[in-house]
Amino acid sequence: MEKDTMAAIKKVALAIVTLLIIAYVISVALKANFTQIKTEAATLMTVSDSIPTTGYFIRDESLITYNGDGVISYTLDDGDKISVGEPVASVYKNSEEANDKRMIEKLEQQIADLQQLEDTDETVMQAPDVIDKNISANLSKARISTSEKNFTDADKNVNTALYGINQRQIVTHKAGSFSDKISQLQTKVNELKKKYSKATAEKTVPSPKTGYFSSIVDGYENYYTTKDLEKIEVGDLDELKLVKKQIPDNVVGKTIEGVYWYIACEVSADEAIKIKESDQLSVDIPLANYSNLSVELHEIRQKTKTSNAVVILKGSYMNKEMINLRKEDISIVKNTYEGLYVSRNAVHEQKVTEEVTDQNGFTKTETKTVKGVYIMIGNELVFKQIVPVYSGEGYVICKLNPKEKDLVTLDIGVLKANDDVVVEGANLYDGKIIDRTTQT
Repeated sequence: MEKDTMAAIKKVALAIVTLLIIAYVISVALKANFTQIKTEAATLMTVSDSIPTTGYFIRDESLITYNGDGVISYTLDDGDKISVGEPVASVYKNSEEANDKRMIEKLEQQIADLQQLEDTDETVMQAPDVIDKNISANLSKARISTSEKNFTDADKNVNTALYGINQRQIVTHKAGSFSDKISQLQTKVNELKKKYSKATAEKTVPSPKTGYFSSIVDGYENYYTTKDLEKIEVGDLDELKLVKKQIPDNVVGKTIEGVYWYIACEVSADEAIKIKESDQLSVDIPLANYSNLSVELHEIRQKTKTSNAVVILKGSYMNKEMINLRKEDISIVKNTYEGLYVSRNAVHEQKVTEEVTDQNGFTKTETKTVKGVYIMIGNELVFKQIVPVYSGEGYVICKLNPKEKDLVTLDIGVLKANDDVVVEGANLYDGKIIDRTTQT
């Protein structure tokens, strides 16, 4: 009797365990079917296909020298255009005389600004809040220029901010006329001019060439010029690390000649092919805050098809930062793509079978492979076709509104901006119903 009871208990226990196992398996299956779905919106994005490298800037540069005595005071800013023989700097007997001259120029500019404010009605058109923003922006620029020891630009920014402060006084009716202020400034100018030495004629330092002026000399001038472009081979650029020359004491600046500058850089054989095949090239220079700076391919030079190559790019854009670049980390941008950004994990393939009629009227069945993504529409998964134009690390850029000729089939819809794309999920298929109440 006891044996029968124990046997019955064992059967019941076994049945319970079996039911628990079945329930667990069903639970796992349900979770696999209804959970772990993660989606991201398809967003419009622009990406660049680029090659990182080190670029060496090559220009024709002529040193500007002065062999006399006195204190040099530049009359031009870096990046200013200059003609041959035009002064780049004035020479004064001493630093006090140079400071007096600069102060005279500064005060005369303030006088001119105040006279302009009195003679124009432009202030009526300016709102105080707009003027305040301009004042704040110029003071910020002045702080940045000062920290970079660019005192010429700092003075300009301060003067512009001062102009805005005076402009605001007129707009807010806190100043009716600047005639008294102008008179006071003119008195200071006259006093400084009396101190200024008239016995000694002011000397100037002329530019030897026509081009762009720079007060910065780094010792690498003319190691490579545009005449050397055809001589540069792989490995030659590394020599620039060792060829810096001592700068003579009589050098006060340089003139960058010509319209064009060049960048020489070393790339791999595969990268050289990609650059050669590119329709439109540009460069990014991160440390100089330049992006998509337009350049042309001047030449690619390599000994064999499988060896590294020297790529020489040509550009023309010039300003005070560009004229002083020598060796910079750059990226050569081969192409720029705009389209819908999709995670690579979201891309799937689906087979479609279609009846195709050729030009002779014969019909045959074809099976095609369609690349696409699953998107959520309500609680249903829908497979949509994509046309990839660029693949990056972990992502794909797809055409926005592709044409019919780009599509594999017209029977499957196309991905659109802001579609809810599934980037994570198991057992995905077109038409699958998702229980969103179980989603985490």
